Amino acid sequence: MYAPCEFKMDDNPAIVKFVSQKISKIRWKPNQSQYSQETDVFATGSWDDEDGKVCLWNLLSAEQRDIDMDDGSYDPAMREPSLLCEIQHTGDVTDLEFISADHIVSSSSTGTVTLYKHHLQSQTLGDSVSWKEIHKDAGGKGCPCTCLTTQRDDMIVTAGEDGCINVLNVAHRKPVRTIDKANSCTINGITFLKQQEVITVDSSGQLKVFDLGHRSCDPVKTFALSGEQTPLQCVARHPTQHHIVATGAYDGVLSVWDLRQEKFPVTPLEAHSAAIWEVKFHPTNPDHLFTCSEDGSVWHWNASSVASLVTGTGAGSGGGSLFSQGMPASGAGNVSITSPWLTLESGRQKLDVKSKLNLTLPINTVDIISEVLLCGSDEEAVYAVDIPGIR
Repeated sequence: MYAPCEFKMDDNPAIVKFVSQKISKIRWKPNQSQYSQETDVFATGSWDDEDGKVCLWNLLSAEQRDIDMDDGSYDPAMREPSLLCEIQHTGDVTDLEFISADHIVSSSSTGTVTLYKHHLQSQTLGDSVSWKEIHKDAGGKGCPCTCLTTQRDDMIVTAGEDGCINVLNVAHRKPVRTIDKANSCTINGITFLKQQEVITVDSSGQLKVFDLGHRSCDPVKTFALSGEQTPLQCVARHPTQHHIVATGAYDGVLSVWDLRQEKFPVTPLEAHSAAIWEVKFHPTNPDHLFTCSEDGSVWHWNASSVASLVTGTGAGSGGGSLFSQGMPASGAGNVSITSPWLTLESGRQKLDVKSKLNLTLPINTVDIISEVLLCGSDEEAVYAVDIPGIR
């Protein structure tokens, strides 16, 4: 049973930069200031080319470039991203994350993980640390490291086609821990839930939570869609309510999970017509979520219109509230706050969904900061779409 959605087309103009390489991953550089998330630099990784690349780009805001014309017209081309620097990358870039404002880590289809340093003064990228073929097939040869996640500025956790999880520290040249056969199939996505907990999604359609602080290699929790074995391709954690995660499946279904409950997922949402490759919550306004797909589309899911104040223990199958674990809120009475993502199944209000891009070839990656959504595609182009009002 799918939650109701109201689908709309959007006519916001996109800034397009053709880059002569298929883009597998795109990531905003974090701002060093704790008071602002504004940034004008982003990174891309390429795939399906003889020589892969990791590149850094600069995208000025409309205000910075002062592109407003006297006649009130708007020319997106004047905000085209400009290349800052690039570096060769062996194999396809399978994942990409900033571990700090001047360090970025990539994973490769060869099983290697590399940490790059952005030298601001010379505007160059340098190879800082490399962990060679830490994911291997049964024959001992490197196999794809499919995904990675980072914590603080020194911890990296990777997963791969071999079903293994590696814990890396930038001060060590070898993994500080390996969870062999954490999974019997390919792990497609991984992200931190807490300081020592990661959650993975895999090709059998399962979510597994691993406590990196425990000696055991077994997951502490395992979740799955009842009766389903559809591969899950990606996972994103809600930025403030860490018991909420969203997953994208190979069949195009977006699901929202409440990790406190026994019923999973809370809400399946009939979405794209092909595999969802990435899902992202807005980092400071998580009532907004974005997905991209093999079908060439990017969708903006807006749950802000869905009621988030409920009485008692919540509404819909999400149940529960932020205060439902024995910690009542001071002065809350019988009213508690529940994420709108956990109340959708009640069907009382429709989720607002807008199409932000619709291309012929797959869109592989998205990232959002402030009011600008970045997208990378197999059309060898980078897209920047303004999303006003969700800062």
